[in-house]
Amino acid sequence: MKLRTTASLLAAGIAISIALAAWEGYRLSQARSFNRLVDSGTDAALTRHEPEAEFARALSLAARNDYEGAVRAYKDLSRHSEGELLQAVLYNLGNLHLREALQFGPESIGKSLPLAELSKSSYRELLRLNPQHWDAKYNLERALRLAPEREASVEEGPPLPQNSERAVTTMKAFTLGLP
Repeated sequence: MKLRTTASLLAAGIAISIALAAWEGYRLSQARSFNRLVDSGTDAALTRHEPEAEFARALSLAARNDYEGAVRAYKDLSRHSEGELLQAVLYNLGNLHLREALQFGPESIGKSLPLAELSKSSYRELLRLNPQHWDAKYNLERALRLAPEREASVEEGPPLPQNSERAVTTMKAFTLGLP
């Protein structure tokens, strides 16, 4: 009796293991077919509606130098993704903007400056999510060299006259209407 129960439990365990192995084999087959789609250059996002397919589509658009299409794809993907995929999207979006800004160079500052600012914002958002992302730190530094930021300071306006009043509460003959 005890031997029969043990054999039944062993058979059930083997059946469950075979079912799990079959499921993992199916998932592996799906991943391989998706990778073949991406490698062939087919727009994988048209056949499969998954974030990874959208990411592959954005990568292929960027590789074909379709700047506007890649930016749209990355922006759409950034609204719906999270975790490591979101970090990869933000990093690639920053790289895309920075490459485009570097193409214009310093002689076309009107075109390169806004792109450098967009790249800096993408890298900063990524660094808020993952402060240890060293590639984003390096590329942010490159973007800052291309478009340095001005330090906002109080002293930038015209100088105040000597002995001037700075606050309403210190002005002579003025009350705030309090009892």
